[in-house]
Amino acid sequence: GFKQWPLPAAVASDPSTWMAPQHSRQAAPLLVAAPIAVALGALRVCFIGQPSAAPGTKPLVHTALAAQDGAIGQPLGEPTAQQVGAPTASCAAFVAAAAGVYGLRRASSVALRNTGCTTIAAEAGEVPAAKQPAKKVRITAFDSVRFFLIAYIVCGHFITFAEPSKFAFQAMTQVNVVVGAFFALSGYVAAYTTTENQQREPSAKLLSTPKPEWILQRVFGYFPLHLLMCVLFMPMFLYPDVLFSGWPTALGHGAMALTMTQAWFPMHAEIWNAPTWFLGALTFATAVLPFALPTLARQNKKTLRRSFAILFLVGLLPKLGYCYDHNAWGFLEGAMAPKSMPNLAMFNMQRFNPFFATVEVLLGAVACRLVMLDDALGETPAPKVNTLSTLLPVVGMVGIVLLRATGVVALSDLLTRALIFMPLFLRFMMAAHRASVLPKVVDPLCNLLSKDLLVTLGNLAFPIFVVHGPLGQLFYKKIIATKVFGATMNALYGPGFFYAYLGIVVGFAWVVQKTFLTNKSVGSLSKKAVEKLCSFF
Repeated sequence: GFKQWPLPAAVASDPSTWMAPQHSRQAAPLLVAAPIAVALGALRVCFIGQPSAAPGTKPLVHTALAAQDGAIGQPLGEPTAQQVGAPTASCAAFVAAAAGVYGLRRASSVALRNTGCTTIAAEAGEVPAAKQPAKKVRITAFDSVRFFLIAYIVCGHFITFAEPSKFAFQAMTQVNVVVGAFFALSGYVAAYTTTENQQREPSAKLLSTPKPEWILQRVFGYFPLHLLMCVLFMPMFLYPDVLFSGWPTALGHGAMALTMTQAWFPMHAEIWNAPTWFLGALTFATAVLPFALPTLARQNKKTLRRSFAILFLVGLLPKLGYCYDHNAWGFLEGAMAPKSMPNLAMFNMQRFNPFFATVEVLLGAVACRLVMLDDALGETPAPKVNTLSTLLPVVGMVGIVLLRATGVVALSDLLTRALIFMPLFLRFMMAAHRASVLPKVVDPLCNLLSKDLLVTLGNLAFPIFVVHGPLGQLFYKKIIATKVFGATMNALYGPGFFYAYLGIVVGFAWVVQKTFLTNKSVGSLSKKAVEKLCSFF
């Protein structure tokens, strides 16, 4: 498949350095391969890495991977210690196998082609000077986006106690659609901070940090607050479990919540602090990232688009299967009572399972890499962005939520999320990214989202997310509120208390942010815990 490309003399004279035929196969068979093939692909990503060069030959080095100041880029032909997957995390890498194995092959073929072309250009004295990569800047608009997402989710969880109109209720309870944006944003930011601008390579820190340490560092960015809320509200969580199901069930639920494994149990994912199923799913996705990100970082734009298509299909097909089997094409699931679901367990599997969350995280990472390769050597230049580049996706996201609320569009939460909302959100992220790294940011929406007040609220998004569930149970869960206050807040103070609840959530989140999340002692203890846990790997 490479005969049409000019080969350097060193490669042409030694056919053993050419890519083996099986390395140039197309990606399509991966979509229909048996599970064992996916598992073997994951093992390849974890333990083998990319195809090695033949003995006695120089490993193929992508010309765009050469670091500045004459340093040599990481050879694609032989894996380093950091490219060799830890056995304890190998099970996680199967998520990226379909896109990753194909990407490794494509990256190797790109390296071969570029090596040949660069060698010939060098012989002709026409090697272009390496372009200085653009420096990374903090995209503050993304912080504000977090606030708007969590504000919608908080309202959606408890809007029923404000006694809204039917339209408002249906518009605000599409949480199943919107929550996917958080996963995509997490993957986007992870790729932005761990891969290089305008270069096809991961950051040196990503490669040099042992994978267990890399994973635990990120998990302990959110686990301490989750643990604090579990301990602080433990009596409230245990009381109904013990009362209705007994101590064995209560202790089992506690173990699932504390270990953040509840997302794997479709009918029990919302035990204790219900929204924190998200953290369990995100933890699994985080375990996949140090294996997937180096692969994605080495892909060119063409290969990234193919990886995106594969991941998109992997996430979409199970949702199509659910809707087809249960004739759920037009359900507005967020506004439906659980008992009215045709198969609640299957629906919850689509909502909570960490596998599907990981697919969305990887979609965010791929989208980020497409932007980071703008103007890279051999890649297309950055497309021009204007006000409509960021505004139209936002209008589309808001529009689909409102159209579903009015009944004009009848489409399942799951399909709306996969087919419409997520692509629009990723489009917005890419446009905002491109607009924010310009020498002068002129995009009105990006400038609005970068206002200090919104950025400050965005920094409160995580504590708001963690505390709003327990506070909502305290005020509105009948068995708890009756025990503590004599009745629910809705019964005592009417629907207007909902707005007081929102204020209490923000205030409590601010206190947690100032006294716990930014506390140096907490940070020091977290660091020591990571070091202790890493000693076991």
